[in-house]
Amino acid sequence: MNDKMKIEPKWKRSSEEIWRDHFEEITSVDKVSRLDFALIKKYAFYYAAAAIVVIALLPLLFSKNVVSLRGEHISCTLPDGSVVNLNAESELTYNSLIWFISRGVKMNGEAYFEVEKGAKFTVRTIDGDVRVLGTKFNVFSRGDEFEVTCIKGRVEVKSENKVIIEKNEGVRMANNGELKLISEPDMGNTISWKDDVFYFTSVPLNKVIEEVMRQYDVDIEYAENNNYIYTGNFSKESTIEEVLEIVSLPFGLRTEKRGNGYKLVSQ
Repeated sequence: MNDKMKIEPKWKRSSEEIWRDHFEEITSVDKVSRLDFALIKKYAFYYAAAAIVVIALLPLLFSKNVVSLRGEHISCTLPDGSVVNLNAESELTYNSLIWFISRGVKMNGEAYFEVEKGAKFTVRTIDGDVRVLGTKFNVFSRGDEFEVTCIKGRVEVKSENKVIIEKNEGVRMANNGELKLISEPDMGNTISWKDDVFYFTSVPLNKVIEEVMRQYDVDIEYAENNNYIYTGNFSKESTIEEVLEIVSLPFGLRTEKRGNGYKLVSQ
């Protein structure tokens, strides 16, 4: 009799229903967890990328740029108290964020430095680098012209080669890119531009006219193919007309007014 007895359950449930009731919630939770993890990874990537951008841009936010235009001189005090005097049409860039980790500036044009004692101080130009500890020196770097004069202390100048100069010594870059010592440089004449006085010794007239334009913020037309060599000086206490007369008369030239500028022509 027992062999023939069969007990039927009061309900029937499919395997799908059982899975749904007992395991689907677990699966859903797992899906949500995987989704949350994916979102976390996604946002973590964005945050990391943003942090990298901020870190990369942070130095730029603390980058200081000092520019002197034609006709003006500017004095700039650096974070450590060092002072830089910029000649007309010159530029200086430095980073105040990392200054006390690495004292350094980039420069183009001409500048006179009075550097406070401390860690190594570096001036970078397109023509070469100047490294000092604490000293006074003048740097001229325009195009392919590069000249450094040490007024006080000791200066290391590096370009194609490296030269160390001391007080009352100077170095100039030759046509082949090598640095050559200047024999007995006149320190007073070298930095006289700080007092608005400009000396020239056997300098091509074209270079003299360029300096006149730079100091007076004026345009001057002139024959660029001349071979005139000028020795003399001028002061900004003089008018532009007086300076042009001083510079041009020795070569038989005269000055003509042209609009807002001037032109040098043969007499």
